[in-house]
Amino acid sequence: MNDETERLEVAQELVLRAGTRAQELRRAGLSRAQKAHQDFVTQADNEIEATVRIELLQRFRSDGFLGEESGIVPAPAGDGGVWILDPVDGTSNYAAGLDAWCISLAWVHAGQARLGIVYAPDRNELFVARRGEGATLNQAPLSLLDTVPVPIDQSLIMTGQGSALPMEAHLEVLRRLLSAGFEYRRFGSGALGIARVATGTIQGYVEPGMYAWDVAAARLVVSEAGGELAPFPMDRLSTELGPAVVACRPGLHDTLLATVQLD
Repeated sequence: MNDETERLEVAQELVLRAGTRAQELRRAGLSRAQKAHQDFVTQADNEIEATVRIELLQRFRSDGFLGEESGIVPAPAGDGGVWILDPVDGTSNYAAGLDAWCISLAWVHAGQARLGIVYAPDRNELFVARRGEGATLNQAPLSLLDTVPVPIDQSLIMTGQGSALPMEAHLEVLRRLLSAGFEYRRFGSGALGIARVATGTIQGYVEPGMYAWDVAAARLVVSEAGGELAPFPMDRLSTELGPAVVACRPGLHDTLLATVQLD
């Protein structure tokens, strides 16, 4: 077994366990704290991140870690890989009992996402991607390369609204989407929304700024399914807000990029 295969097997097992634990905690009754306007953290976020971080770094001692709640643990040797975790992406949905939330875990090495897992426990959806080996949903291969393009006036685009950017930035994205002829939905979970692009059920996902833990795994799922992506740096991992995100079916990249380039 090579190192990457071992990492994928361990990561999947941890993510599946984390999903079960998150559901248990919610059934038991959640407490939550507010980080910013409409931005919450629950004990599930903190417990899952701590558990996954400890187990991964004990198992793979050359690796580092970046988590939404606990920040950066540098790779000890400086040239190891880095695990990127969002323990509960879509916390508001999760806490409200809605099903659009997920656990997102990626492994990045040498500036590239090599492994990506997006797991939505309430929806029983497990997206898995490995660079150069494709993407799957519940073990079924995903491919956008042979899908018939949907016209813009029939296309559905997911988007999101984070608290780090002013409301006006998000409203401008919506205005541009509608002006271009798209319909849109706000899902409430960026990682799950991006991953769904790989299924072909929606034609794209856009957001004017996202964090590495929101996108690292889901972008790899879309890439390995044959979708198109705007660049997002993985060689300088940070807790700071990253650039605009575009993930879409082939042929829509330039049109959608214009909706989120706000400068």
